[in-house]
Amino acid sequence: MSAARFDLTQSVAIVTGATAGMGAAAAEIFARSGARLVITARTLSKLEAKAEYLNNRYGSGGTICVFEAGDLGDKVHLQNLVDIAVNRFGKLTTLLMSPTIAPWIGPSIETPDNVLDEQLLYVLKSRFWLSSMAIPHMIEAGGGSLIYIGSGSVFEATTERSANTIARAGEWQMMKNFAAEYGPQNVRANIIAPGMVQSTGSQALFDSEQGQDRISRLPLRRGGTTDEIALAAAFLASDASSFTTGMVLPVDGGRLLHTSNNLLSGVFDKANLDPL
Repeated sequence: MSAARFDLTQSVAIVTGATAGMGAAAAEIFARSGARLVITARTLSKLEAKAEYLNNRYGSGGTICVFEAGDLGDKVHLQNLVDIAVNRFGKLTTLLMSPTIAPWIGPSIETPDNVLDEQLLYVLKSRFWLSSMAIPHMIEAGGGSLIYIGSGSVFEATTERSANTIARAGEWQMMKNFAAEYGPQNVRANIIAPGMVQSTGSQALFDSEQGQDRISRLPLRRGGTTDEIALAAAFLASDASSFTTGMVLPVDGGRLLHTSNNLLSGVFDKANLDPL
């Protein structure tokens, strides 16, 4: 495989949550790989600083990154992002949506209505809206890639995070629907399911005894980095993943393996087992 398959110089990407965590890491790796970017987050000053940094480091004297601050729950803002990409860079090929809201923790039956509404808005509805706005331009460009940074919770039942995980399940179905419906037009859709990833927002968990216990149970015995998630996103944005769609890609250090740690060792006498 040629390294050119990983090149993003023909890509124009919208990156949400681009000033912190996995979104910020993805924006930088996309820029380093040659993509032109429209980045968004809530805080204007942070966006200005991020765009200035990316342009100075990767722009070669030109502008490869523009920005608009706003709320992803606002459809006008979402449409502006798409319009900026197409008007400034001539097309839109890639959408990377990173987490912008933390789960509410508490008993499922006590979930406040406003929490459920908020989780559905930012985890599911805003992603559906922005994807729906982007897909026609991707088709016009000859294809594109929808990339959602989601959660490994879609693989299992969870307790005390119902609002978020219900929205995540909807996101999974949305992704599969987009992949199936627009695959014939070469539009791909995939979810990245991160494990324990160290960032500003998760540092308290990494510093806790509970967090260290969880890390010690991972097959790789360590947490992940935002760059490792961003590299997976760059793969899904590139031609290297041209035959990959409709998938949830765990990037979690093996968390989903659920190793048994030889719990049955010594329970059975191998010599007395009946032959198959």
